[in-house]
Amino acid sequence: MKKLLIASATVAAISLSGLALAQPAGPGMRHHEPVKEMVKHLRGIGLSDLQREEIKTLVSAFKDAHPRPERGDFEKPNFDFETATETQISTFIQTQFEKRETQHFALTQLRHDIFNVLTEEQQEKVLAREAKREVKSEKRRNASEEKKMQFAKRLDREGKDKKFSHHNRKGHEYKRDGLPFEGIELSDTQRESLSALRESFKDTAEANRQIVRSFKDAQRELIRSSSFSQASWEALVTKYKDDIVSAGVEKAKHRQAMFAVLTEEQKADLKTQREDVRKLRDIFR
Repeated sequence: MKKLLIASATVAAISLSGLALAQPAGPGMRHHEPVKEMVKHLRGIGLSDLQREEIKTLVSAFKDAHPRPERGDFEKPNFDFETATETQISTFIQTQFEKRETQHFALTQLRHDIFNVLTEEQQEKVLAREAKREVKSEKRRNASEEKKMQFAKRLDREGKDKKFSHHNRKGHEYKRDGLPFEGIELSDTQRESLSALRESFKDTAEANRQIVRSFKDAQRELIRSSSFSQASWEALVTKYKDDIVSAGVEKAKHRQAMFAVLTEEQKADLKTQREDVRKLRDIFR
């Protein structure tokens, strides 16, 4: 059970790597998904038949060189979550980060090559669309944070000791104050402890998000530039690597502290729920 929990915690932490322009999706590392996404964003920009063939050749070459990994190709840590040291967590995150670098560069190279197939006018359209998506994403993030703040204030007005639950249209209980472990019955003391932990981590989390944003911006700029190369990519990764790994460690330690609030029985319940979810997902694989 402990390995199950640390696996989800540390891999979630690794996702802080900010390699979002080349980031695999989930434990199965479905690394062809970003390829589909980048091609989808080329719709409606007036590609010629020759450009389509060039892009098709680039994508095919990428898929041949980087076949989809087998399902379950996902390394779990070989240590127990509750007793893991910061060094163990840091080593695991750094190792996973380094293992993914080859895949990340290959995707980045593909993005660069596809971008260079486009005319200047087409490139401008792609960049404009990208900017709009970023604005929309930022608005969604801000709206989500505002909603959480308003809900927390509502709870304060009604009294912290008052039992309160909100049901959505499907009848599921709303995660009070945005706390984790949905479906686990938490005591008031546990809720207060989790809220305090989350509040204490807010500034660190925001600083880590800023590191990710800076890295993503630097990646975009490099991909679009004429100076793009494996050497320049590796230099960029090296520049941000220590900060990104540290951010991952901080997030993993924060989740470790939150898991520690649970009782052994609650941890067992959480494991059962996650296993059920995994089995249901397997039906559609």
